[in-house]
Amino acid sequence: MISYICHGLSGMNRKQWEGQIHLIHTKPPYEAEVIAEGSTFHLLFGPHAYGNYICIPNWNVGSELAALTDQFWNTERLIQYSGLSKTDACSVASALTELSKYIQ
Repeated sequence: MISYICHGLSGMNRKQWEGQIHLIHTKPPYEAEVIAEGSTFHLLFGPHAYGNYICIPNWNVGSELAALTDQFWNTERLIQYSGLSKTDACSVASALTELSKYIQ
């Protein structure tokens, strides 16, 4: 289990909170389970011909991503196109940044 810090957007009441990651698959397509702020996300993500993608099947989410470390863009994308709350989108985007340290 990997502990990580989630970073909120400016203007949010909470600036940081803790999350947990269980890395399931370390080669594309990557797979991980993320738990933060009472929500659980099963992430499937990786590269494709034109960039990166993420699918969160247990939330009916699928979206394009920027680089895994681009928390601002990825958070905004998840809020705008997936219907995730700001807190949940920040939790996922922060997890992707942390996961970038552990995958090939």
